[in-house]
Amino acid sequence: MSASTSMSTAASARPSFDYIPGLDGLRACAVLLVMVAHLGFSTAIPGGFGVTVFFFISGLLITRLLLAEHAQNGRIAVGRFYVRRLFRLYPALVIAVALAALAFSAAGGIMGWGKVFSALFYYANYYGIYVHFGQGRDGFDPFSILWSLAVEEQYYLVFPFICVALLAGTANLRRFSWALAASVVLVLVWRVIVHRNGGSSDYIYMATDTRIDSILYGAWLALILANDTHKHWRRFSASHVVQAVCLLLLLACFVIRHPGFRDTLRYSLQGLALMPLMTAICFTSSVAPLTRLLETRPMRRVGGWSYSLYLYHPIAIVLAEIWWGPGSIGPQQIGWQAFPPFALTAVLLSFVFAVASYHFVEKPFLRWRRRFGAHVVDN
Repeated sequence: MSASTSMSTAASARPSFDYIPGLDGLRACAVLLVMVAHLGFSTAIPGGFGVTVFFFISGLLITRLLLAEHAQNGRIAVGRFYVRRLFRLYPALVIAVALAALAFSAAGGIMGWGKVFSALFYYANYYGIYVHFGQGRDGFDPFSILWSLAVEEQYYLVFPFICVALLAGTANLRRFSWALAASVVLVLVWRVIVHRNGGSSDYIYMATDTRIDSILYGAWLALILANDTHKHWRRFSASHVVQAVCLLLLLACFVIRHPGFRDTLRYSLQGLALMPLMTAICFTSSVAPLTRLLETRPMRRVGGWSYSLYLYHPIAIVLAEIWWGPGSIGPQQIGWQAFPPFALTAVLLSFVFAVASYHFVEKPFLRWRRRFGAHVVDN
């Protein structure tokens, strides 16, 4: 086994604080999908799937860490969990919101405190559904992407307490696993109900109550890997037949355009397909060439910057719009001749902002996160 492959399998499949380098590579892929889609290629590039991958990774990683904490200490310190989340997310978010407000106003948009509060207090998804973003201009609204961060943080307002309740007593891991399996089914049923009662695709796409299963599938995988059956699951996931079926399921989710399918089954099938694929990439050597690619230093670097790229690339797009115009993006709107410099400007600014944020805003808080029990790797 090569050194690169051994790196991927060094992280235990069971709950632990081990660093999983492949997950940073997957984060890199997810954020690049989102960025390219936002540059005007959303009809060809599945940026929404990039968000789904982010959700899945978050559910897997946070649940894994909470299970490891419970195994090590016999309890989960919920208060310390929230302090770690605060130090991880809020410093960069506050600066990004301030820059977004300035850029949006400079581009002719109408700013209001409601939009700022929705970003800072994690209800931007429901604000976007019921109030809408983009007031005053036709171009990109840098606040519009914050719906996904809101979904995650609303989920984590309650999930640690669920962990504490379900990990109490005997047979706790198996009970927890069954609870998550039932939850993803219930969310699918709820999506079907919302769709059949006239719920909009925007609501189903952005609302926590209809998208929370994209995080739950990752959490469910963490529970499967924590149970005694994890060896059987890893063997199942290592099968190339299983992997091919999962890839076909994902392809079907991209190809089938029927609104009923896209608003209901699409998210469930994506979650189910990601479970074996993530296992194969991160916890087996069955796809070693892909794992090695995801574990390369450039991929891990971009993955480490993924949160900053997520926050700052919309601001970069608005600034590129101001510079190159007009007020909407994509080669069809601004013309193929102007699009390459527009896209290059947006991408370069995204990385400049992200790297600066990572080094000067996020990294200084690493030691504070460690003080409250975080197990983080400084890439």
